[in-house]
Amino acid sequence: MKYFLIGTDEKNRNPYNINKNRALDTRKLTREGIDTLPRWNIISMDLPDEGFFPDLICSPCILMSRDCIRAVTMYQPDIIYKGVKLWESDSGVNRTYFLSIIEELDCMSEKTQRSAMGNRIINLVLNEEKIGANAVFRIKGCDKSCIAARLDVVESLLRRGVQGITIEEVQLV
Repeated sequence: MKYFLIGTDEKNRNPYNINKNRALDTRKLTREGIDTLPRWNIISMDLPDEGFFPDLICSPCILMSRDCIRAVTMYQPDIIYKGVKLWESDSGVNRTYFLSIIEELDCMSEKTQRSAMGNRIINLVLNEEKIGANAVFRIKGCDKSCIAARLDVVESLLRRGVQGITIEEVQLV
């Protein structure tokens, strides 16, 4: 099976300063802590002129559009999520996203190549056995991208016309 890294395409004029009002306590973004958050949250942001709302936002937390969360939960139904309204107070522009808690797997292979300092991943290689049946996951120790997904999930996202994302194939052993 093939796996891909999926991230936010930073070449677009994406929302920034998300959660500048600190309405969302990022320490609670765990499987246990998310239950303490309200069902819907209003988070302030800044939006550049001619701003673009991608279907996946990776920072400061994983936010998915409705199309994105529907596709992902078809393949990984145990993903926990809460509704979020991103709101730009000056213009009143807003968009609905879903704050997603995605399992983090320790699935990096020892064949992964790092920079001489060891702080940057040059060539990511995943261990297929450690991934198991997971279709969508985060990679422990890797901040190269937002999430990793199986080929069928990526195809489903593309069929739904998801925009503003980057996709990069990952090597497996």
